[in-house]
Amino acid sequence: MGQYYQDIDQFLPPSAYSLLKKDFSSQIKNLFRNDRALADVALNGFMLLSQGESVPTGGAVFGQIHKSQNLNIVDSQKLKNYPQGAPEISNGGYDIIPYLNEMVFSGIYDDLRVMQNQEKPYFAYSHFYSPHFPYRPSQRYLKMFHDDGFAPPEKPSPSFSPNLPKSYIHSQRDMYDRVIAQVDNEMGKLIKKLEENGVLENSYLILTSDHGELFERGFIGHSSLYMYEPVTRIPLIIHAPGQKDRKDVFALTSNTDILPTLLNIAGKQTPPEIDGKILPELGGQPDKDRAVFSMYSVGNSAFMPLSQFAISMRKNNYKLIAYRGHSNVDREYELYDLESDPYELNDIAEKDATMMKKMRDEFLESLMQANKPFERA
Repeated sequence: MGQYYQDIDQFLPPSAYSLLKKDFSSQIKNLFRNDRALADVALNGFMLLSQGESVPTGGAVFGQIHKSQNLNIVDSQKLKNYPQGAPEISNGGYDIIPYLNEMVFSGIYDDLRVMQNQEKPYFAYSHFYSPHFPYRPSQRYLKMFHDDGFAPPEKPSPSFSPNLPKSYIHSQRDMYDRVIAQVDNEMGKLIKKLEENGVLENSYLILTSDHGELFERGFIGHSSLYMYEPVTRIPLIIHAPGQKDRKDVFALTSNTDILPTLLNIAGKQTPPEIDGKILPELGGQPDKDRAVFSMYSVGNSAFMPLSQFAISMRKNNYKLIAYRGHSNVDREYELYDLESDPYELNDIAEKDATMMKKMRDEFLESLMQANKPFERA
């Protein structure tokens, strides 16, 4: 965030709508209030390092004190409408931030109204943490989808699956769906307010996500090698200024297309080094021959060629999944025809040699081009 400091007029950290009245994080960051980047380094890089890291004694001690303090505060709060506790943000280590979606969406609306009243162009980006784990809906939604008759199809588990119990997976999926329903309701109330106050008459509203969530194949979550549709297929909903009627656009797109689309809307040129294309109906054209990629490669250095990853390549109706550098994976490729097999039940990598060769060759060419800037002489 520090590199864009001069370009940002207002920055709301994850703790902006925290239920904690005053926490250790805010005290540390106040010491560096003129440099948010340095504050993050001081807080997360030393004082509150995650468990499992090689940490100085000071970091471990302050981290445990901070976590204990936050847990005690959260546990002491009696939330009548949240019998399972409030949703919370956790960095995987010592920092815990409880929040309520009602407060977050209300606060976002207030901020948008302030910017709208300034009568000058503005851009606002809001990253809502829900429906991330832990899935904790309010009381109103706790019985939703219970015994609703929905039975997901049985799907084969890959070799790297932890094989979690099906009963646990199904119960967590129900909780996730309940949080989705609550977020959907809060988003609907936000949009209604924006519409009633005329904000949508001269604003673009874009709703999307960085990933989906998987509740199948013996796994729950998204941060792993699972490049299946529940993780890689995400919503993209756009409301143009003054739009009254719904229009469905059926074209293969990527979240990398949002930036060049916004630049085009603002009358700016897209720099050549930026990935993505201008979205159809917003200045761009559908590209039926386009391949779209999704990738998981947290173990690969950002400064080295890709050698450890799970990558999906979607082109037309076909989807290739490629694996490299993982000893727990028993195959290099999976191939699916999503038109006839939308649930990815039938791997045709060994059944359709012609399509497999075509997709693999294009993938390997794209991988080679992506790796070129990082290859050493």
